Amino acid sequence: MSGAVSQSLGWALLHLLWQGTLVAVALAAALRVLDRRAASVRYLLSCGALALMLVLPALTGWHHYASLQKGESLPSAPAAVEHSSAVVRTPGFVLERAVEKHSPVAPLAVRPTPVLERALPLLGEHMHWLVLAWGLGVTVSSLRLLSGWLKLRRLVHEAEPAPAEWQEALERLARRLGMTRPVRLLRSAALDVPAAVGWVRPVVLLPVTALTGLSTRQLEMVLAHELAHIRRHDFAVNLVQTLVETLLFYHPAVWWMSRVIRVEREHCCDDIAVGTSGNAISYARALTALESLRVMPLGMASPAMSALGGSLTDRVRRLVGAPAARCSSRWVAGASLVTLMSGVAVAGPLVALALPSAPPAATAEAPEPPALVSTPLTPAFPVPAAAPAPMMAPPPPPALRLAQAPAPAPAPAPKPMISGKRDVNVNVDADSDYDSDEDTTRVGDKPLSVDQLVALKVAGVTPERVKELESLGYEPTVSNLVQFGHADMTPEYVKEMTAILGGKPTAEELVQMRHVGVTPERVKGLSAAGYNKLSADELTQAAALGVDERFINELRSAGYDKLPFDDLIELRALGINGEYVRTLKAAGYDKLPADELTQFKALGVSPEYLRSLREAGLDKLPAEEVVQMRALGVDAAFIRKLRDEGMDKLSVDELIRLRSSGVDADFIRELRKKQ
Repeated sequence: MSGAVSQSLGWALLHLLWQGTLVAVALAAALRVLDRRAASVRYLLSCGALALMLVLPALTGWHHYASLQKGESLPSAPAAVEHSSAVVRTPGFVLERAVEKHSPVAPLAVRPTPVLERALPLLGEHMHWLVLAWGLGVTVSSLRLLSGWLKLRRLVHEAEPAPAEWQEALERLARRLGMTRPVRLLRSAALDVPAAVGWVRPVVLLPVTALTGLSTRQLEMVLAHELAHIRRHDFAVNLVQTLVETLLFYHPAVWWMSRVIRVEREHCCDDIAVGTSGNAISYARALTALESLRVMPLGMASPAMSALGGSLTDRVRRLVGAPAARCSSRWVAGASLVTLMSGVAVAGPLVALALPSAPPAATAEAPEPPALVSTPLTPAFPVPAAAPAPMMAPPPPPALRLAQAPAPAPAPAPKPMISGKRDVNVNVDADSDYDSDEDTTRVGDKPLSVDQLVALKVAGVTPERVKELESLGYEPTVSNLVQFGHADMTPEYVKEMTAILGGKPTAEELVQMRHVGVTPERVKGLSAAGYNKLSADELTQAAALGVDERFINELRSAGYDKLPFDDLIELRALGINGEYVRTLKAAGYDKLPADELTQFKALGVSPEYLRSLREAGLDKLPAEEVVQMRALGVDAAFIRKLRDEGMDKLSVDELIRLRSSGVDADFIRELRKKQ
């Protein structure tokens, strides 16, 4: 990198410290004015502010480089400024009044502060070290991002297709949201929260626990949230966002803006998900239920976007409460947006004024007295009042929300139209706390409310469906009719499952089995494999996780026959199959009990790990010791380093004690140096 480029880049990075602080202050002031419920506008402003953080250093560096090409002095050499006849406008210089004898008004002259006189030359001389440190930071951040991306791709590759019924439900939701691109639905045992991945070929990753732990309606709301991410092109915006974080990792304002963007992005998708159901309380319950299913946090840095991003408490409070609006009118929000967007237009001239423009070097002639300034000085610090237009402008979501207490007089405001699978347009009253999942009102007993009629129409309920449900022996309540309608329940399916189970299942059990893909053929296959008389819940778990006749026969061929059904579910959830069992058998671990087998898989005991222990001299270890060593991180590298320090022929118990106490080769080496 040439000296001019290095100097320009270094000064651009340094100037961004105060420029970015001003942008962050402007954004914070704008967010303070806007209503918290105006998630779309807040998201646009935050994206614009982050984009401005990338524009400002580019303009600064370009202006500095152009000045150097013209032969102007660097900002690190202000020695001749005091005796120059030119006016220098540089941040950190003080303005002093030069008194002129016959002038009624004392004009201003510019003098550098003593601190900057000493600091700027030092910065200029060591600027290449600053650029080098920045480059190392960018490299480390890039490697971290690449690691997260590779983990994400591996998750997508190892995931399995979700049941066909849920893929169809996802496609119906996508059509209701106006999406035309195909979206794949995959299930993964390695995740505990849903996530949206990809832009050109988007994928929704669904944890297996969500298929069995959430109700049908709750899972549809969560899927609507993930589809909202895809419809808004959030994946592409998130990639650009992570790029800015990588390049400007050293600036705290960048991380704060990025966090605000992620929070408001989730709020925007929450609004869209609520718009598909018309019920904010039900959606808040779905988020809470999803959180209760989590076993571990999503601990990977990746571009994936989860339905539980941001603070769950704040999101639920925003959905079910009506906070006091800080934005007095739409005009205020619009004025804030226009003001912030104008920041890019004025950023260039302000940055040019902020940079020094020193004259050519002084000659050997006697210095002339400083020239007096007869015109006002332009402010040296640019104050960007706004952010540019966002990198990707998402469609505005419906602003549905609930009031904390029902208002006595106001009429409900009209909301965006929602089309069901029969393409019927309806208006949703957003201020209702109606929840069809708990509605036991019988159709025909009394007049139905607007919300109940909306839910029935969206689910495709007809008078024939009501009579059909009664003929099957189920109460024609609003809840049953809506759930049966969304599940596309048929009389044939109800009769077949009743005959298989030996009794009439509940409406909720029927809906769950229908959605996860429980079919008479699948039940017959399980019976042929030796698992008959399973309950509705067990059949639902088996279908959701993919436990079928093929999986059972595969384990049986690997030596695991007549396993309890709960062990089958646990093995399948962890991804244990016949191939994994055979690889362990080849490594000398045959006929492990089911609990030890699950421990091996959960801790990541692989044939490679067992081979490395054998090469390190630890062969034919009991399964319990292997589990302990793997859990503590005792591997071949740890053993070799200890041997290099003279700790040879250690037992497994000694290795475990050393590792659990934090004693390693580095600790031993440090002690020897002090002896």
